[in-house]
Amino acid sequence: MTTGPEPHAVLHTDRLHLRPRTLEDVDASLAMDLDPRVHRYIFAKAPDPDRHREQIRSRITSGWPSVGGVWAVEWRDQPGFLGWCGLFPLGHCGLIEIGYRYVPAAWGQGIASEAAAAVLDHGFRQLALDPIVAVTHPDNLASQRVLEKIGLRPAGEAFYYGQWLPFFRLSRSEHLAA
Repeated sequence: MTTGPEPHAVLHTDRLHLRPRTLEDVDASLAMDLDPRVHRYIFAKAPDPDRHREQIRSRITSGWPSVGGVWAVEWRDQPGFLGWCGLFPLGHCGLIEIGYRYVPAAWGQGIASEAAAAVLDHGFRQLALDPIVAVTHPDNLASQRVLEKIGLRPAGEAFYYGQWLPFFRLSRSEHLAA
């Protein structure tokens, strides 16, 4: 039996180590998501801690997503959860979205762009995804800059997660030609 490319491969950049999430990441993920600075662009209000912990656990143990992958991001030379970056289905439309979330102490250091560039390249080269898209909160200008920095282009607005959001996309051929 032939198997396809490994969606949850370990990825490295010059500074970062990206590995599949494990149950050891649950507490750090929960703490990150409960931080008001983090959840202001993601959740309408702070998530219920017990329900959210179970959702994180469930996603990790179920192997979610079935297409793409989610990686915990750490410094290459020093373990410790900085956040996550992943490729996963955007709603039920058949598109794969790149997304990321980081602890505030990791902000402003180029971590989001560096990790997202590695995940994006993995998605196009090893997983042969096409296209890869993203949505972001209209006020989250830092996230929009990350998306543009890694090559995604603004493509209007789209209705996801219960609201109209800036929509970004990049085709595999555009990425491979760059």
